[in-house]
Amino acid sequence: MTVDFFRPGHSFLHRFDPRAKLLLLLPLFSCFFLPGPVWLPAAYVGALALAIVVWLGPHELAAPLRAVAPILLLICLLTPPFHPHGRPLVRLLSLTLITSEGLEETILLFMRFTGITLASFMVFRTLDLNDFVLSLRWFGLPFSLCLVLIVTLRYIPSLGETWRNVRDAHKLRSGPSQPGKRSRPRGWMPLFTSILIEAIKGIPSLAMALESRGFGRKTLRTSYAVLPAANRFASDLAIVVAVSAVLIVPAFLLKA
Repeated sequence: MTVDFFRPGHSFLHRFDPRAKLLLLLPLFSCFFLPGPVWLPAAYVGALALAIVVWLGPHELAAPLRAVAPILLLICLLTPPFHPHGRPLVRLLSLTLITSEGLEETILLFMRFTGITLASFMVFRTLDLNDFVLSLRWFGLPFSLCLVLIVTLRYIPSLGETWRNVRDAHKLRSGPSQPGKRSRPRGWMPLFTSILIEAIKGIPSLAMALESRGFGRKTLRTSYAVLPAANRFASDLAIVVAVSAVLIVPAFLLKA
């Protein structure tokens, strides 16, 4: 999550109270670790994918899946060999490649990792950074820790933009590229040196930003952004409780 990760909108998720939205992550995460049949996590993943498609759009579903695709591929390749017990499903001569236990464990890990990714994406894609920090303050997180968090989240995209600008500048100074080859900067040391210089130049701006936010002061602080009213939080919290019951109760009923 960075400052440019939030997508403005007017969907149900965008209007949801940010404090209740963070609390919603608890049942969304825990439901993937509850006992139950292997198809239940798959149903949870399908419900999360449907929620993203309905409230954010079908094109938003590809971004989180594409980001974790390498990890999902490793899960599919590396999990079956470490679970040799169970009924053999795929054999190569005398070597058992996939067993029923290995396949079940692979599906469970695949769905668990995908579900946690989709749940995090759905919440933080619709959560403004200011509301996120204000919610953490409302939950009792110290101001200094919240300030470090928000400065870090705002500084990451700035550092990425500096990297792209410096890289492009070095490419322009490297001369024309050969036909059929991409233009690359000559040597990584000059590139990192330029980025370090740009980072040092930004220290005064960062220091002034910390001072303007009252870092190190003991006086009372004000805020331009405010959280929604308490009655809205109460109504959205009731929805979180209902969703928690819908997600958690079936796992124990099916296990029994």
